[in-house]
Amino acid sequence: MTEPMDVGAAAPASASGALADLGILAEQLLGVVQSVEGVSSVYPAQPLWQSIAGAALSVVTGDTPALITLTDEAGVLAVKTRIAVGTSRPAPAVAREVAEAVRRHLLPRPAAVDVSVVTVGT
Repeated sequence: MTEPMDVGAAAPASASGALADLGILAEQLLGVVQSVEGVSSVYPAQPLWQSIAGAALSVVTGDTPALITLTDEAGVLAVKTRIAVGTSRPAPAVAREVAEAVRRHLLPRPAAVDVSVVTVGT
């Protein structure tokens, strides 16, 4: 589910130190996603089978793929995450709450949040 965030005339954050800043922000957003009731797990935002180069690099370096991906284009931050949801709450409600929590954390920065539910279960 992708929902753009409307922030009116808010100014986007500075682009200086963007790569390091995005890494720190991704870690913060992982905590935000994990704190939403009903989220049982967070999976790599880009499945390895969709990125052969990423899969090969992960095997060679031992690095784990990013659980939250961030792309900053034209002042809008695109956030992507894939989650597992327990059975205690409806999956669409949990996905909407995750997207809302991420947008709230990013205020006043404009953001488009993509939350995919890939597993529903215990």
